[in-house]
Amino acid sequence: MPATPPESPPSPKLAERNVLLLDLSKSMLAPLPDPGTGGKDRQKIEVARTAVFRILQDASASSTPFGLVTFTEVVRVPVPLSEIHRENLPYIENLISLLTPSGRSAIWDALAVGADLLRSGVHGVQGNLVLVTDGWDNASNRFDVRADPKQALGEGRVDLVPYLLPSNSHLTLRIIGIGSGDERDKGVDAGRMNALLGQLSARATELGLPVAFGFQMVSTGSQLFAQMVQAFLDVGYEDDRPIEELHPEELARHAASAARALKEPQQHATVAKITSGSMAPRDPAEETYSETPDLEVGVLGTAGGAPAYLRERYGPLGEIVELYLTGNYDRALELLAQAQAVLPPVTRLYWEARVQFARKAVVEAARALLQAWAEAEKLPPGPQAQILRRLALLQARMQNDKETETLVRFIDDTEHRLQDAKPEVRARLMALFAKLMELRGTYTLTRASANGEAQDAAMQHEAAVETVFGELQDARLELSQSGPAVESALEFIEICLAEMR
Repeated sequence: MPATPPESPPSPKLAERNVLLLDLSKSMLAPLPDPGTGGKDRQKIEVARTAVFRILQDASASSTPFGLVTFTEVVRVPVPLSEIHRENLPYIENLISLLTPSGRSAIWDALAVGADLLRSGVHGVQGNLVLVTDGWDNASNRFDVRADPKQALGEGRVDLVPYLLPSNSHLTLRIIGIGSGDERDKGVDAGRMNALLGQLSARATELGLPVAFGFQMVSTGSQLFAQMVQAFLDVGYEDDRPIEELHPEELARHAASAARALKEPQQHATVAKITSGSMAPRDPAEETYSETPDLEVGVLGTAGGAPAYLRERYGPLGEIVELYLTGNYDRALELLAQAQAVLPPVTRLYWEARVQFARKAVVEAARALLQAWAEAEKLPPGPQAQILRRLALLQARMQNDKETETLVRFIDDTEHRLQDAKPEVRARLMALFAKLMELRGTYTLTRASANGEAQDAAMQHEAAVETVFGELQDARLELSQSGPAVESALEFIEICLAEMR
């Protein structure tokens, strides 16, 4: 009787694992233009550092394993692949700030080291690998990539493609290239990068592995920051940064803009859809909504950017989002219609609105979003809060209502940043946001009342503002040691209160 062949080992149930490969060659000291911002140009390394700080913040909040590989002629691992803990962030961020570009670029050797960090024995290479480079490989001494699959490698060189992608792997590789490489060492070597991805795709097809490889070129600082962050995070919106990273002047400007959404009800009607009840933090223990799969309206932000293993994480919706990201809107709408039986109504309608808006079908997008609002109103408070805010963000974007978008984004960002904070801290801040939202009603009375009633309305509004201001000062005293995110949120609320007087 012939021996039974051994079964293939099951894929490991690993947490999502991310490794960033950052070019530290001397050319990263060059400025990167940003004509759309009106500010001065920044060095490539400065923009990259800022993006890494943002990525680290999210990794620490989600406990997602993260590693950093840097390369010049020498490949180093300043941050080994591991969970990033909040208490270690200052040390790691200080380490990142000390990284200084010099020398040349060992790109292929760095990719091999990144794969080694993600290697999982018989299960091959498992995880998300992101390469950021502005040049050509001119310093690798062990690995190489064939310009042509039939080309022979140099003596003593190892073919990078099978090393990156052994059997049973599940590798996501994204290459972010800075500048055009038509001239050697004047930008990323686009030809060789595309050759690498072509050979990886062919090997993945041969082994029956998922194909998840991409190459994106950037030419401005804003594009570099956005592409780096989007490669790792379920990001929010364009030009969005955590509130604790904003300069005080930026924070004041954003808060004043958000206050206008509260003071001008006719121009910012969307705010009325977000009741004070929707400010309550989500409590998983109290959820009673039983539709499956789970409601997913916040897979990624308007700016795009997909998390690794999109289909595995989100099922049928994941494929729809992938099509949305690649601009295949018609096919995404087809799959949305086919998934009607398995997607919750709010999820399906939200994404229909989003896809229709992306394809500039404004009437169809507005119709789907209106239906999504109606479905969201049927939800219990648990899942409703976050969904109402997400719908409000999309509507504000569709209406180009920057003030409402800023207000809702700050509330969303505060809740997200405090996911691992003490429940009482999170509840205290969200309650203050709810009080701030309620001031919209008394402020409106001061504008709608006539003659003698106007003075009474103004006094009533001022008393309401003072009450909230007193609660804010109490919170400042009691939450003084709760971290920069809390401090920035309190500062934001205080500036809004001042604008509401």
